[in-house]
Amino acid sequence: MSERPLPLKGGKNKSHRNTVIAGVGNRLLGDEGVGLHVIDNLSQIPMPSNVDVVDCGCDLLSLISHLNKPQKIIVIDAVRAGGKPGEIYRLDYNELKTRGIEMQSSHQVRATDALGLLKQIYPVLAGCEIIIIGIEPEAIELSICLSEKVRESIADVVRLILEEISCSLPE
Repeated sequence: MSERPLPLKGGKNKSHRNTVIAGVGNRLLGDEGVGLHVIDNLSQIPMPSNVDVVDCGCDLLSLISHLNKPQKIIVIDAVRAGGKPGEIYRLDYNELKTRGIEMQSSHQVRATDALGLLKQIYPVLAGCEIIIIGIEPEAIELSICLSEKVRESIADVVRLILEEISCSLPE
């Protein structure tokens, strides 16, 4: 990955938002809140007019109010996939089931289940690209602090997301 964020250009139509970046997590459970910490960092960066950055807390279904014909949804969450703490995964939602990948979550509704439900309710999401950026947690326990390795991965996650949205920028 490059060491500096990619330059971003604004879209022509400010009312058209075709990318939604959604952070999910629980800030009171240590590394489980990493998706929200990433959103905090992204909120400090000027985003193109076609991008919404959303803090969904523990409930990805709250994303409903931000779904206005998105072409791409990027979900950031803690994902236990057996890697090292702070390891970053880029998962295509459509490949999760075909590859048999299971996302574990301490949310009320797992991110994959919430996304599946949203796709059923909103046919407009049928052609939407859904990417999950997962960060391997070290400790999910009562704490408002991230572990060191997970905290250190945030800058790389932000760069990855900026690279993802640079592909979505309108001409």
